[in-house]
Amino acid sequence: MCRNRFVFVLLVLSCLFLSACRVVFDPFAQNAEQKEAQKEHRQKAEVQEQEEVVQEEPEEPAFKIDATLTLDGENMVISGETDLPAESFLEVKLIPYKGNATVKEIEDDNAGTLNEVSANSVGIGASVEEGGVIETKTFNRPDLSTRYRFELTFEPEGQGEEIKQQLIEQAGDLDELAGLQVLKEADSENSMTHGDEAVKGYVQTVDIMKADEKNGDGVTLELE
Repeated sequence: MCRNRFVFVLLVLSCLFLSACRVVFDPFAQNAEQKEAQKEHRQKAEVQEQEEVVQEEPEEPAFKIDATLTLDGENMVISGETDLPAESFLEVKLIPYKGNATVKEIEDDNAGTLNEVSANSVGIGASVEEGGVIETKTFNRPDLSTRYRFELTFEPEGQGEEIKQQLIEQAGDLDELAGLQVLKEADSENSMTHGDEAVKGYVQTVDIMKADEKNGDGVTLELE
């Protein structure tokens, strides 16, 4: 009898303990918590994306180069202005796109290119005159039925000593100029010129379409 009473008391105490410790399952509360957690996760993801966008924004270049290219048949005329020192030299490159490259691929920067046209066939470059005027100079367009990428580049390290000194006085160390771009990757086999270091500078480009296409002839284009 005492044993049965003891078991009964033990069962009652166990029930009371479990009742005190029971977890109330509220599906509405759980859904609210899940939604709040998802909201916080989305907010964190959006903040991270915004931070990445800010980090990817290109740095403003140390020097301004505003140039245009006028197409007139086989002639390509460069002109513009800059805050580079007088007698600075701007190099010109003309790079043909592959024949099967479409206009959309070119606009999306997905088009394949061929070897650069020889400077002897196009022209070497243009100098900066007093007052920041880019020398108006005419270059040769080899083929009116080919699409090209026209490049205007400025390499600080490739300038004369006097120009380099003026650049340093204007904007600081040549290796740390704001907005520098890689013009040519490091090449250990080209040690006679730049060694195995990457060539850095500034480049502006514009796409030239075929002469019978839009932006192919009789137009002035802005380099970007």
